[in-house]
Amino acid sequence: MRSRFRTSLQIATLLTALTGGLLIPAAAENLESLTSQDNLGGAYDSLRSPLANLSLGAGRQSAPPSQGYTLLTEPDSGRAQILSLLNAAQRSIDLTIYEISDSQIISALTSAAKRGVTVRVLYNYYSFQSYGHDPNAAFISQLNSAGVQTKPAGQQFSITHQKTFVIDGSAAVIMTFNLVANYFTGTRDFGVITNDAGQVAEISKVFEADWAYQSVSVSQPALVWSPDNSRAKILGVINGAAKTLDVYNEETEDQQCMQALIAAAKRGVTVRFITAVLSSGAGSTDGNAAERNVLNANGVQAKAVSALYIHAKMVLADGADGQAFLGSENFSSYSLDKNRELGIIIQDPSALSSIQGTFESDWGK
Repeated sequence: MRSRFRTSLQIATLLTALTGGLLIPAAAENLESLTSQDNLGGAYDSLRSPLANLSLGAGRQSAPPSQGYTLLTEPDSGRAQILSLLNAAQRSIDLTIYEISDSQIISALTSAAKRGVTVRVLYNYYSFQSYGHDPNAAFISQLNSAGVQTKPAGQQFSITHQKTFVIDGSAAVIMTFNLVANYFTGTRDFGVITNDAGQVAEISKVFEADWAYQSVSVSQPALVWSPDNSRAKILGVINGAAKTLDVYNEETEDQQCMQALIAAAKRGVTVRFITAVLSSGAGSTDGNAAERNVLNANGVQAKAVSALYIHAKMVLADGADGQAFLGSENFSSYSLDKNRELGIIIQDPSALSSIQGTFESDWGK
């Protein structure tokens, strides 16, 4: 959430909701948005010259299509495929996560540890501590008691906002959603299961480095890492679109991304953008409303949908014949430049067609 919405009353409202035991999409998602920014330490990015800040990116990404992709669409997919992978794990499960509390996921992790699988969980910690409430604490204790190895993610990143499993070193689940019950029932989110050996190996390599609080280099063309390359790769997807762009994002803060969408509309691309209704409670202002107005005034079709909470981070360029980014990255400067985040660019026609169908359905709501 942007600094202009960081009043002490709004922050208190969010923390009261959490500490009082309420777990509703608006409260949980707004805390994520709030903590994925600058920990109250900086101001909203100044409005700069669109031309001065518009990066044309690299155009269409070079990520090759993979036959190993399985698309998850929440809330329709639920937990079943993730639980199946966890229950079938034989050697190892590595998880990097922003927030975890779902009882079924925790049960699957603890069961795996008890049957001899090495289970490690790297979880966001320091940004939560700065607000005096860690929603992961009780559940991390539960995992530790069952023999799961856990570590707080390092302070080299403002937030560890990544949401990824690696199972047996052979499959990875890259998610836009947290492992909290309401993400499986009340939010629009996506996940991608990949069996691509190079992609899984790089995700494992980054996990090992982050687990050891060490630096690491990345090179897989399909993987979108913050703070390493996410800005350039997401802009590349946007700027490479020839006909259409369909976009979900919880936030609209990053001006370079907003100006790239406007530039696409001005060159004749049909751009549609579904945002979250970003507010801290009843009667508060939607934090995305002003940016939607700017987009709509400049050729982008932007709207909020409230039937489901829009937590997804997705850019679909040129429909089923094009490519899509899906990942944990919000359109915010901290998410792209300072957090640990992971996404993926896919060119699988079946998955892209499914995403397109979901977007069309949500656009009509």
